Amino acid sequence: MKKFFLVFQLLFITTLLFAANENGNENKKENKTVTNEAGTVILSGKVTDQLTGEALTGVKVTIDGLDAKVYTDFDGNFKFENLVSGEYNFTATYVSYEKNQVQKFNPVKDGSHLHIKLKTSL
Repeated sequence: MKKFFLVFQLLFITTLLFAANENGNENKKENKTVTNEAGTVILSGKVTDQLTGEALTGVKVTIDGLDAKVYTDFDGNFKFENLVSGEYNFTATYVSYEKNQVQKFNPVKDGSHLHIKLKTSL
């Protein structure tokens, strides 16, 4: 009976994880500029390894000139909210990787998703 209950729990959890993953993939496909009620922009992005394409966890992404920084989650995703329309310079830093700077990125003109690729420092 214990084995049956354990197998049932594992199947249930696996089903929930796959369902959550499918919903997440649908949201990531949208590339519209997202604005909130105050007229500010929401920018999301992803940081990956340049060679392998693997998502990088814990990368620090900052906006130059602002006191804004975020860290990527387990899937390499990050999000900045309440950005005023305009151009921004982003910097991504991570241990054992070269710093990558994205200059003059405008979320309204260039899209609301920023993909940053980091190169290993050898």
